[in-house]
Amino acid sequence: MASNTDNKAPSEAPVPYYSQGLRARFHIDGVRTEQAKLETGGKFADIGYEVEEEKYRARAAARVKAGNLPTAVPAGWPTELQGPLVWSSDSFPDEKDYVYHLTPEDKTELLDALEYFKDQGLDGHKVTKATFPLPKLGKALSAIRDEIYGGKGFSVVRGLNPDDYELPDLTIIYLGISSYIAQVRGKQDQRGSMLIHVIKKGDPSPDSTAFDEQYSEDKPFHTDTVTDTLCLFTQSLAASGGRSVLASAYTVYNELAATRPDLIHTLAAPDWPFDTYGRDPAFYKRALMYHHDDKLITSFSRRLLVGHLPFEPRSAGIPGLTEAQAEALDAVHFIARKHEIKPRMEKGDLRFINNMALLHRREAFENDNAAGAARHLVRIWLHNDEGYCWNLPAPLRLAWARVFEDEEDKSRGEHWDLEPVRNPHTGKILSVGGSCD
Repeated sequence: MASNTDNKAPSEAPVPYYSQGLRARFHIDGVRTEQAKLETGGKFADIGYEVEEEKYRARAAARVKAGNLPTAVPAGWPTELQGPLVWSSDSFPDEKDYVYHLTPEDKTELLDALEYFKDQGLDGHKVTKATFPLPKLGKALSAIRDEIYGGKGFSVVRGLNPDDYELPDLTIIYLGISSYIAQVRGKQDQRGSMLIHVIKKGDPSPDSTAFDEQYSEDKPFHTDTVTDTLCLFTQSLAASGGRSVLASAYTVYNELAATRPDLIHTLAAPDWPFDTYGRDPAFYKRALMYHHDDKLITSFSRRLLVGHLPFEPRSAGIPGLTEAQAEALDAVHFIARKHEIKPRMEKGDLRFINNMALLHRREAFENDNAAGAARHLVRIWLHNDEGYCWNLPAPLRLAWARVFEDEEDKSRGEHWDLEPVRNPHTGKILSVGGSCD
């Protein structure tokens, strides 16, 4: 999504990407001094946000022909991953393998929990397991949490009807359910948005029309950059298309290890330049893939690596990707496409995705506003602080701290927008979720 650093005067100092507290805690300044040496004069790969298969195939063929590529995975990395996170397109023939259907008793318990929460007189976003008690349903949700962090990595809770509730009550209910998976919620942009609305803007202005055109195309595989569990609430559906597609990074890894282990070296190298879009520092570097504490962790946003024309061009004066990096980024996408699953979506679905282990993308979709069929998801970044989040390598510990822990950063507020933010004069939607921060 937009970096929310728009409309700064040219002389205005860029917004710090890290607070002083994080800089001291993670000894950032010394590390960033080296990384901030701009790599000008080098030739970078021709790669954009939209994946171009012909260009990828030509690049891969040229690099293989040139030779001198590593023929084994990095030292200490597994030659093959095993376990429930290794799955493919045919692994779940029945959606009952990953869908939990709310029973009438569950829905009654949700209403009781809502009443209990409102009796406490708390602000709506203060919902936790303690303030939203679910004595029976909570056990089923805890089993889903175990599946997210220790099983196949995803689950759907189905059966909420958004039309049955006033919007504030609906928000409390889906936040209450999600708190049984992970209770800590993160800031998803520089503004401090806690709920991101993933929708088309839907007004006829030229800027909005151009922005909305991106939703008529499939999007590439990625992760949300900073969260252990990605939560998506389906408030309404498109007229056609718009499914969220999943693939396992574990399965992608195994294919790379068997066929192109050199690309694992590339993905694991700590030299990928992430654009901060006008903040300070202008970019930072880290790996896309980690083998840490016997787990494979994959974390990247394609937008932050290559930009997203014409909406968000890559910042000028910062490094681009090398040919090896460009091939590796596209290889992850195309291997994921081979093994993807396309879970059916229903209005009211709550989807939980292990964002450390799974990749996701969105299908193209079309709305029919006249018929009331307009895709609207609400995105929440969740962190489990009760021992279920995997141990993170140092670069990701810093990223998680910035999103989930940093109360010192006064440049970022905390905004709980139950509806998309609109211009108070024109009613036009100002900002919606596209990619992640």
